[in-house]
Amino acid sequence: MAWDPWLELEYVRKRMQRLIEKMGESFNEEAIEPMNGGFPIDVAESEDELVIKANFPGFDKEDIQIRATKNTMDIAAQHKQKKIEQTEKMYRAERRIGALRREFALPVEVKPETAKTSFEKGVLEIRFMKAKPAKKAKKIKVE
Repeated sequence: MAWDPWLELEYVRKRMQRLIEKMGESFNEEAIEPMNGGFPIDVAESEDELVIKANFPGFDKEDIQIRATKNTMDIAAQHKQKKIEQTEKMYRAERRIGALRREFALPVEVKPETAKTSFEKGVLEIRFMKAKPAKKAKKIKVE
């Protein structure tokens, strides 16, 4: 039997389908965010703080904007266009110029007004105090 590329593709498709089915609920779309023009982040929690770290190599702290609510984050950065001197002869211009943005849900509620930031060696760190957990839900009688 001769090799059939379409049969091979069908085999690969079926294997991928089984893999996706096995992942089930553990599949996390946010895990692929850096591949979609975003940037990698770390989110960690201590007893009273939530700590977020994000990589921004080649950015200045003035290039970064942060917005937060009690349960969401929006981090954006914009490279500024560098002007090339007329005396230079350019052979390549591959360095990234443009914007990065990442919006995501926080795993716990925070107090946005307590945010403390630092930016060192291209790593942004944001620390929030965690909000107190909501009291037990009040039971409401249907009348």
